[in-house]
Amino acid sequence: MKKIELLAPAGNEESLKAAINAGADAIYMGGSRFGARAFAGNFTDEELILAINYAHLMDVKIYITANTIIKDDEINDFVNYIDFLYQIGVDAVIMQDLGMIDTIKKRIPDLEIHASTQMTPNTLEDVVFLQNMGISRVVLSRELTYQEIAKIKKSTSLEIEAFIHGALCVSYSGKCLFSSMNGSRSGNRGMCAQPCREQYKITLHNNTLSDHDYLFSTKDLNTIENLGELIDSGVDSFKIEGRMKRSEYVFAVTSLYRQAIDNKLKSRESRIDSIDIKTMSTELKKVFNRDFTKGYIGNDKGSKIMNHKFQKYLGNPVAKVIDYDKKNKRLNLDLLDDLHKGDGLNTGEFVGRIIKDGKIVDYAKKGEVVSLDSIKKFESDFIVYKTFDKMFMDNINNQILMDKKVPIKAEVEMKINEYPILKLIDKNGNIAKFIYKEFTQEATNKPTTRETIITQLEKMGDTSYYIKDITLSIDDNIFIPLKTLNLIRREAILILNQIQADSNKREVDLIDSLNLRTKRHERTLKKDIKWSVLVHNLEQFKALMPFDIDRIYVHGFKLYSLLAKEYPDKNIYYVFPPVIKEDDKQTIDNIFKNGNRIKALHSLIGYVGSPMIENGILDYPLNLLNSLSHNYMHAKELETTVTPEMIFSLGGDLDYIENIEKVEVPVYLYPKLMVSEYCPYKGENGKCKFDKCQLEYTQIINKNNDEFILQRSINCKTILYPTKPKQVNQKGINNFLDKGYCRFRIEFLKESNSDVINILNSYL
Repeated sequence: MKKIELLAPAGNEESLKAAINAGADAIYMGGSRFGARAFAGNFTDEELILAINYAHLMDVKIYITANTIIKDDEINDFVNYIDFLYQIGVDAVIMQDLGMIDTIKKRIPDLEIHASTQMTPNTLEDVVFLQNMGISRVVLSRELTYQEIAKIKKSTSLEIEAFIHGALCVSYSGKCLFSSMNGSRSGNRGMCAQPCREQYKITLHNNTLSDHDYLFSTKDLNTIENLGELIDSGVDSFKIEGRMKRSEYVFAVTSLYRQAIDNKLKSRESRIDSIDIKTMSTELKKVFNRDFTKGYIGNDKGSKIMNHKFQKYLGNPVAKVIDYDKKNKRLNLDLLDDLHKGDGLNTGEFVGRIIKDGKIVDYAKKGEVVSLDSIKKFESDFIVYKTFDKMFMDNINNQILMDKKVPIKAEVEMKINEYPILKLIDKNGNIAKFIYKEFTQEATNKPTTRETIITQLEKMGDTSYYIKDITLSIDDNIFIPLKTLNLIRREAILILNQIQADSNKREVDLIDSLNLRTKRHERTLKKDIKWSVLVHNLEQFKALMPFDIDRIYVHGFKLYSLLAKEYPDKNIYYVFPPVIKEDDKQTIDNIFKNGNRIKALHSLIGYVGSPMIENGILDYPLNLLNSLSHNYMHAKELETTVTPEMIFSLGGDLDYIENIEKVEVPVYLYPKLMVSEYCPYKGENGKCKFDKCQLEYTQIINKNNDEFILQRSINCKTILYPTKPKQVNQKGINNFLDKGYCRFRIEFLKESNSDVINILNSYL
């Protein structure tokens, strides 16, 4: 059976060593720039070099995250950064930005690139498109089931990576503007403020259904009990989330999955399962989690994915309150689990002294009655949770400190009146040879024994080596001082370290294919300005009739089919769902079942260049932030859309765009804040609690009384919108006109016929 890679996170040096000691096959981590976890510890350039050298010594691969979208004024810095990563020997770079992927593959053809989950790859068509770009591995969306993954993997030779543990996003990764549009912290730029983890009130027909629950807060993924199905799906790499987690978390989760994966593979050969997976799942609860779900990958659905009651680590139940001794300020507890001095509790306190039978003890067992000092009163039957397990964490920290060492061979040659020589040989055959430039002397008193030489040379100390074999070629009756033996050993190790570090470096043979053009500040002002309008219903469509509209984008295939048939003289486009999964393709295929090609506005990379689409306009959820991304799509005879992040949040400009007339600018729209598989009306079976969808009558309200609305997408996915549109004023439009832009878009959502007319009059 093929080897399955266990891929662990590292946000700093401690986590890196924890992951390696725990048995990871590969580590993904971020440098100081361009990673999608800007608030993780991350690594400086010098630390990256040391990390790669250390990991490769341990036969562990290093993948660097460079999976943000890039502005034009960052392009050169980004390219130089990737050059640096290539030169220091990274095994792969994880990327999101389409333009930069295309540029880097042309520039450094042999650099392995992994397509980030931020690209929302969900279908076989997505994977094929990325493979044609030169991608080596695709990190699939967390929303795919293992059956969907198996279907994709069966039809591709590309490596497939899937998340198996850790935090989940309620939105499809790469399809979320919630943080960016509500606080200017872009998830696509690694700075998500996690507004989905906040409390919200949900109302239906203006009646409150829930008051400030954690409506969009997901549980954490845990697939340790489903590894058999995941192995069968053909996944090449199992990925643990957690670059912002502590080293103890990284070690605990990685080591448990290492044991579980190895056991599962061995048990299939021997038919003997030697590990209690249920116990391992319990162990996982001792490190950070928001309660566990099998996730979509394990076929959990609806409310089974969510934790509406809390969004921080709750811990494990450890005691039930009997009563509170107000006079002595003590909680009397019936223990549901073992309790140790130093344990952390959800009462906000750490366990100091434990009082059992009137005596102070350091620990007490499950089933015993104890008292704890507490300044806080809790009512009877209140369940106390252990949020920090001291014994468990102490054991982990001890294991983290036990650094792995790799075996080397030593060959020693010491002859009288000759230079002593030490050779150290690693597993790859690298030879570090050190010659001490002073002759070995004949002993005049007490000779140096073979045992002494071996003992001194085997003292590897805090290095990453141990001597497995040592051969001696020495004369009898020699004398060599201990300090000389120590010096010889140290110098040989330094040489070996340098040889191994040099082996990670790549020769620089970069192809300079950027061809960035001079900034086009003198573009000609276009007189033939063209307008596109997106509508959601027939009333909005009819309001467009008096206006000179170049394109009409229609949401909903039934409405599109009706209008395209009744108004053949209008330039009408179908608006695709922003996300489809492998199992959604049947619905999409039905659109094309008669063989008719259609015009479409879409953001699905798998449908770029599709023969089923007569004229494709690429929408903003593709996150095309820089000129190279737009140019890449224009070369495929497609038109593109400026992302709202550039207009309303991140700023920037398309300085090097080659065909500005192929770029459309949304100037009035309701940005899609999230695209989610989750709907608040889905139960644990994934079925809606209503006979008819109620999303159009639903409002979501946060603590600041900001209101949002939901809309149904394909197969009951949901899209979160703001209730107020984002708008570019006349001055802003003039700025775009001055730069040569000539296509502008207005997107309506719930506007009435008269609203549409008034808004169009104000713009056109």
